[in-house]
Amino acid sequence: MILNLASAHGVEAPSAADFYVPTLPGLDQDPNHHPVHIYAGHLLADPSSSVATPTKQVLPHAYFVLLKARRTADKERLIIWFNGGPGCSSFDGLMMEVGPWRMDGKGGLKRVEGGWDEYAHVLYLDQPPGTGFSYTSTDNYLHELDQMAAHVNAFLINFYKVFPELQTVDTYLAGESFAGQYIPYIADAILKTTLLSMPLKGLAIGNGWIDGRHQYPAYYDFALKSGIIKEGSQVEKQAREALEVCKQSLSQPRDFIPVNFDDCESVMGSVSSGLIQTVNGKKMCLNVYDVRLSDEYPACGMNWPPDLAGVTDYLRRKDVITALHATDKAEAWTECHSGVFGNFNCKKSPASVTLLPSLLDKVPIMLFAGDQDFICNYVGIEAIIANLEWKGSIGMGDAPTLSWTVNGTQAGTWRTARNLTYVKVHGASHMVGFDLPTIAHDMMLRFMDVDYTLDHTVGLPAKIPSVVGDNVRGGFVPPSSSTAAPASGSTDVSEQDKARWEAYYNAGSAALIFVLIALGIGIFFYLRSRRNKRKQGVSLSTREEDEERIPLSTSQVHGANGSTVRLGDDGDDHRRRRKGKGKEQEQVAGEPIFDVGDDDSEDDDSDHDRRGH
Repeated sequence: MILNLASAHGVEAPSAADFYVPTLPGLDQDPNHHPVHIYAGHLLADPSSSVATPTKQVLPHAYFVLLKARRTADKERLIIWFNGGPGCSSFDGLMMEVGPWRMDGKGGLKRVEGGWDEYAHVLYLDQPPGTGFSYTSTDNYLHELDQMAAHVNAFLINFYKVFPELQTVDTYLAGESFAGQYIPYIADAILKTTLLSMPLKGLAIGNGWIDGRHQYPAYYDFALKSGIIKEGSQVEKQAREALEVCKQSLSQPRDFIPVNFDDCESVMGSVSSGLIQTVNGKKMCLNVYDVRLSDEYPACGMNWPPDLAGVTDYLRRKDVITALHATDKAEAWTECHSGVFGNFNCKKSPASVTLLPSLLDKVPIMLFAGDQDFICNYVGIEAIIANLEWKGSIGMGDAPTLSWTVNGTQAGTWRTARNLTYVKVHGASHMVGFDLPTIAHDMMLRFMDVDYTLDHTVGLPAKIPSVVGDNVRGGFVPPSSSTAAPASGSTDVSEQDKARWEAYYNAGSAALIFVLIALGIGIFFYLRSRRNKRKQGVSLSTREEDEERIPLSTSQVHGANGSTVRLGDDGDDHRRRRKGKGKEQEQVAGEPIFDVGDDDSEDDDSDHDRRGH
């Protein structure tokens, strides 16, 4: 369906109801989760026109999926998500990374934790025109980053006509990979136009391609540092030779810093090609998106992650296309469109790193990186930051690197200086949300400073303790029914609730410690009394029943709530209980209720060469 956005020429403007998706084929609306409210369809994204007037030319239309927030926290927020490529669909983000569902392996969808729509509206956008379900005529494919930003602005102007209630909502731009070029350009265009007035509150870029001057040499540095290649080996030698050619190119005077350096592309290729091996008659190569994995040559990650095949099949089904209001796209959905990629050459576009200093004067920016990614690796991102000048200084200076844990599991490190935050995510690939959805969600909630204390249903992120340095979030429990609901409009409610729940937690911990001390003293005096009575010849038969309830032989005591508290034994059973894995485990005051870190950080055994996704 082609929906115009003005009543010109007798065409009625669409409403949000026209884009509503009542259900998706195979989506199990799990009663244990809040229902997902979906809107989807095409909107005109042509900077030269706000109305699709009758013409033989196919005007550019962007495709979007909007998920409304499932829970209410302190205030509304909108995240606009972009995948990279260029030319890769943001269904990657929706279906495999930061959305509320995944493929179930049977052609349907299953609900999962970690969806960013839990506390924010999330808008997934297919752009530039031609990407994913978006469309345009082939002679309208874009070539430069400023053109792309103008088209996104045109889309947003039309989007807010359909959803005007979102125009006053705090807005964040987020994405990964080549979105490291998209997002700064889009943010700059938004801040410079008078046609958009939403409050832009932050930018979040994951494993982004931002500044080739530092990211091309990082292929060599990362490969050595991670042990992918060994110093003195033939692979290292050919990679070093390619690096020298690259450095000569980087040293040449230029009118501006380009997005790509043709003479540097061989650095990554020299590492990758040098690692090709024949295993059981098959040529195997490094997965450039997750160095823990190998892949069959020449894919080398192109078919990764393993969910991609199921996502492709699902988005090519007629019933799914109809449900998603995507029937106007003539071509079948493909993850990354070769026509868009081939035309989007950025030959006249300065790299987005040139925009970061001015943007950091206006909005916070978070750069995050999964440490197992090669194609946009953390070594290169750290080099960008170390050489970037903003707000009068270069790099992050003396800003401390803080440990970050989620539910007691080491999630990574966190560093912030002068409006810039850098997060290194441990055990994550190019697509952080694919590997570690709960940890990725916690990261974004921290960046947006979401206050859970006003969510009296208490979602999973609010229950899971998260610690950066000495800053603790989460670990909350719902207030009792006798606790009065916070007064509407109160400015002090958040701090009051935090203080009250912290007091409950501290009081419970103190009470447990007191009970253990008292119990230990009681046991000591009981044993001494028993020994004294034996010396005096007093019969202990009347105490036998009581003795059976004191399991001294196993170094356990049983608390008043039935919980098992270990006093000394450090055997395997103790470790299982401490980690919450013993089947007989009971909740112990002061310990985390959930333990999701182990599941999120597991390596995937499955096996893209785009700077993509």
